[in-house]
Amino acid sequence: MTLSFQSNTGFLHYLDTSIGKMVKSFRTNEGPTDVMAQNPYNAIVCTGNSRGVVSMWSPNSQKPLVQMLAHKAPVQGIAVHHSGKYMTTTGMDGFLRVWDLRTQRQTHAYRLPRPASNVVISQKGVVACSMGSMVHLYKDVNSGTMTEPYMVYNAKGLVSDMKFCPYEDVLGVGHTDGFVSMLVPGCGDPNFDAYFDNPYESAAQRKEREIRQLLDKIQPEMISLNPSDINRVNIRALENKIEMRQKVLYQKPDEVKVTVRHRMRGRSAAKSKMQRLQGVKRDRKKDYIQEKKTAEKEFLGLHGGDEKAEKFPAPKSVLARFKTKSS
Repeated sequence: MTLSFQSNTGFLHYLDTSIGKMVKSFRTNEGPTDVMAQNPYNAIVCTGNSRGVVSMWSPNSQKPLVQMLAHKAPVQGIAVHHSGKYMTTTGMDGFLRVWDLRTQRQTHAYRLPRPASNVVISQKGVVACSMGSMVHLYKDVNSGTMTEPYMVYNAKGLVSDMKFCPYEDVLGVGHTDGFVSMLVPGCGDPNFDAYFDNPYESAAQRKEREIRQLLDKIQPEMISLNPSDINRVNIRALENKIEMRQKVLYQKPDEVKVTVRHRMRGRSAAKSKMQRLQGVKRDRKKDYIQEKKTAEKEFLGLHGGDEKAEKFPAPKSVLARFKTKSS
């Protein structure tokens, strides 16, 4: 499990929380920003800057994988749907924009009453935007037919943060005067897979899930825009491996150069040194012959012991006497 965060100096850090080790740390050249969101589908981190640009980052690259000009003003909020297909952004220009991450293009744009400082999206696609002390919820933003808010809530103080509760129709709103749970019908997914997410899991099930997640954890360097790349064959590495195996069939064994260590109490005599040197060469030659046999079996289809099997066929079965003789 990797924790990503950004400092006021413009550095993006990746911390492996399971071992407490810093994985990556590099400068983004975008200055300090507090606008950050993670794509739940592929674990890509999205950041917004004061130029209205949304950048997507991965631990295996010090440069952004994708950069999109989302707004003509500073970006205020970013939210990504759990399917990884859609992203919503808000900016100081007062627009709520919907993006298709598969094509990296804008699909719809809506004018808000005021610039929204925070934006979150639920499992069913309900978008919540905070504008001062007001919270506006919008439904069917991907259809392009939205004309007015689905729900409006006026908090007692300035809204600082919001979060949808998974698998429940609840929106948590934090403001300067406290916290409130807001009921939003139809925002949560009623169906859940208990193998991955179980809201009613016991303590034993939670421990088992944590152990399973640690065992299934991939390296941070494998995070990419397309998570299906993990299942693909690394063709370049496979070709290099095959080329190295093929060279074994046609090249001579490398000359063994061994420096015999000096031993005390008369064990460094010329005869003892020669015996140790011959033993090392014999082991190296044995390894080379075994590697060559493996390569011949893999590329040429030669299987040791085939000739011997032809000379000495396998014994017949006990019931072979009852078989009819072929003419």
